[in-house]
Amino acid sequence: MPQLPTGASARRLVNAVQKLERNLATAGLPRFVARLPVCWLSWHYCRLLDQKIARIKRIRGKFDRWGPAICEASPVAREKKEMLDLDHSMRTDIEFTKSTMMELRDYCEDIGRLFDQLGYDSAGLKKRQAAFLEMLDASCASATRMQEALTRHDDAVLALLRAEADAAVAHAARA
Repeated sequence: MPQLPTGASARRLVNAVQKLERNLATAGLPRFVARLPVCWLSWHYCRLLDQKIARIKRIRGKFDRWGPAICEASPVAREKKEMLDLDHSMRTDIEFTKSTMMELRDYCEDIGRLFDQLGYDSAGLKKRQAAFLEMLDASCASATRMQEALTRHDDAVLALLRAEADAAVAHAARA
């Protein structure tokens, strides 16, 4: 999937679209025809946001399913001392996913600035951007809940293991 422009690439895109619009206008085309490149660009980003919303929604669904599954499995796993994330790799992966989603948030906001610079206002694009940002926020919240469930589970299992180790040490000292 193509990357959304940020920073310098967004400025280059704005400049290129503005130049194309000026060239079309100076060629004698009516303003609405000269604005077609901006309209097409808006349409393109609407399609791109629709795809990204669908992908983030699937990711959120996974977090929404996995978090409660961890909580449900946690008591049994505690008893068996299973499912420890000692190296925090699961939480690190989740954190990486959240930081990627925050980068996508920045891209989305950058797109809004891009169209503002072009003087173009699209209700459809704004609606999709709002839906995308809402989905990102909900996904990050769900991911955070999953990280917290993992932490609670690991803390409980480690406390159990420490208590068992302490009991073994106390038993060995008495013997």
